[in-house]
Amino acid sequence: MEGMSELLNRIEESGMIVPDDVRDAMCSLHLEQFTSYDYNCFFHDRPVVFMETKNGGVKTISAPHMIVTLLHQLELKQGQEVLILGSKGGYLAALIATILGEQGRVLLLDPSEEIIRHTAKALSGWPTIDVRTIEAVEVAPIETPGDLNRIVVTGGISEVPVWMKERIIENGFVIAPIGEERNQELMKIERHGNELHPTSLGPVSFGPVDIMESEPKPLTALEIVDLIETLIETCHDMELCGPDDLHSLGELADQLRLMEHTEHDVLEEFIVENMQQFVHLWPMIQLMLTPSLARPGDIDGDDYPSGPTFDEFKP
Repeated sequence: MEGMSELLNRIEESGMIVPDDVRDAMCSLHLEQFTSYDYNCFFHDRPVVFMETKNGGVKTISAPHMIVTLLHQLELKQGQEVLILGSKGGYLAALIATILGEQGRVLLLDPSEEIIRHTAKALSGWPTIDVRTIEAVEVAPIETPGDLNRIVVTGGISEVPVWMKERIIENGFVIAPIGEERNQELMKIERHGNELHPTSLGPVSFGPVDIMESEPKPLTALEIVDLIETLIETCHDMELCGPDDLHSLGELADQLRLMEHTEHDVLEEFIVENMQQFVHLWPMIQLMLTPSLARPGDIDGDDYPSGPTFDEFKP
């Protein structure tokens, strides 16, 4: 697959390691098996949507540089058993199964029944992959192997679930994006004796494991205050507005602090009414809300639309 080979060459030229077995697996699979959405963005090193909810929730196949990183860091060998938490449309599971060979096993878990149906259909021709729903990330799934050697979590979590920690065997590990929403560290946590040793692989921005948690939620009054205070600091440092605007923004933040428990509809009406005077600052606000992401496999000078802003490394 010429497009995939060129993409992997660009990722490799950026300094990332692309093992031969990872290259062979990625060049052997076709994305249309795992998503019905336009996947041209994948060849610009961007995530690809494979499912959306009616309320705006989105799940993606990770950007290629992230997939390469996960596969490389998993240290895969033929015949291993790997647990994946979070579907990724089945694409990551298929890549792992390809590398593990006929004696390997992949257990894929996801809390969404709809995503599991999609993924099971995509992986219907893969006998070494078992696809199951789970009650929640924190709840140990039924009939899961007692000992776990390789685990990869493909959505942001605040911490590794207890059931995972307890089942990691000696020299086994879990790879997971750990931290706050869209702002995590990709961690590799390995067991040596009775201790778990964490290693950071870099800052990342992942969406949640559960697609329902990816549906947009309105900002609270205090979250808006934090945004306004950052805006004030940025505008002051870059001299983007005068003292009157800065003073007005500060007064707006003070008013919002008193609205912590205000109903959303009332809060929304207040914001719309009071932010009209700052319409010239909206480009700056949008920039603040969009994370900066690294795309080592993108084409130099390319201005391809950004698409989903998660499942990628931060620069």
